[in-house]
Amino acid sequence: MSAVLFLTACAPVKWGYQLNSPAKLQWPPPPSPVKIVYDGTLSAFKPTGESMFTRIFGRGDSGQIIKPVAVAVGSDGRLAIADAALTGVHLYIPSEQRYMLLTHAGKLRLKSPVSVIFGPDLRLYVSDSVWRQIFVFDQRGDFVQGISAVGNTTLKRPTGLTIRPDNNLLYVADTTAHRLEIFDNQGNYRGHIGERGKEPGEFNFPTHIASDAQGRIYVNDAMNFRVQVFSPRNEVLAIFGHHGNGSGDFAMSKGIAVDNKGVIYVVDTLFDRVQLFDIRGEYLLSIGGKGTGPGEFWLPSGIFIDHKTRKLYVCDTYNKRIQIFTLHD
Repeated sequence: MSAVLFLTACAPVKWGYQLNSPAKLQWPPPPSPVKIVYDGTLSAFKPTGESMFTRIFGRGDSGQIIKPVAVAVGSDGRLAIADAALTGVHLYIPSEQRYMLLTHAGKLRLKSPVSVIFGPDLRLYVSDSVWRQIFVFDQRGDFVQGISAVGNTTLKRPTGLTIRPDNNLLYVADTTAHRLEIFDNQGNYRGHIGERGKEPGEFNFPTHIASDAQGRIYVNDAMNFRVQVFSPRNEVLAIFGHHGNGSGDFAMSKGIAVDNKGVIYVVDTLFDRVQLFDIRGEYLLSIGGKGTGPGEFWLPSGIFIDHKTRKLYVCDTYNKRIQIFTLHD
């Protein structure tokens, strides 16, 4: 009987989440045609229902999101959220109702996970800026390998990650090296873009990056206060932005994403907003504003668009939540 009790208690716990703070919000406001609709906020993953495990050990609060700085969604809907306060990555797989907090890469304890991205095979890539590595985890969340070699040297401070959908190359923003490093899906080094400077194709502390289905790369060139867009051949296509405090300006730009229509979304931490631009860099509109309510932000950082569901995820970092929106044509 005790063996049965032990097996029951140790059976996998099913997890889920609910969106909080429902509200009727849209951008731009009526009567303009709606482009973005607020869905709600994600602040924690929780065990669902009641089990012998939860009755004996309690539900706990291990699924609480504390300081989200990056978010990504896999092709099967799985979520990864880099949590700076927990120095770990929340990984949730809805098809299995399975949740885990990734805190180790092999024997190494994560120190500063700052970006996450899923590959087409659902492997998870995590950049750790202190360990100066990209840690790779398989579909089950098990550690596979670390990526750090850049030719004859190593990464200096890896931050933003993206995987080009057209060729599965991994691009890494190496912030203090002032360039983008490129790897294949086996972690082999394939070259780089840029060096420190202000000219087209040069960078000054690049932090966040994104890519689109055509293989274009979008870079938050943070201390140049601009966004640079590169072609699949790594040629500069567009540059826009400058330092300022008005609409379309940048104060402290961070996360960047692009939708299927070519609209570019840039998080500005000091503005507590997400600003939208077209490919020419023309300002379109903003969502957010400083606050704790629905659709408001407090020092936001990472951003991600799930093209399959047309959902926009924003790391509302100091409000300890992910805000989720639906994009409309």
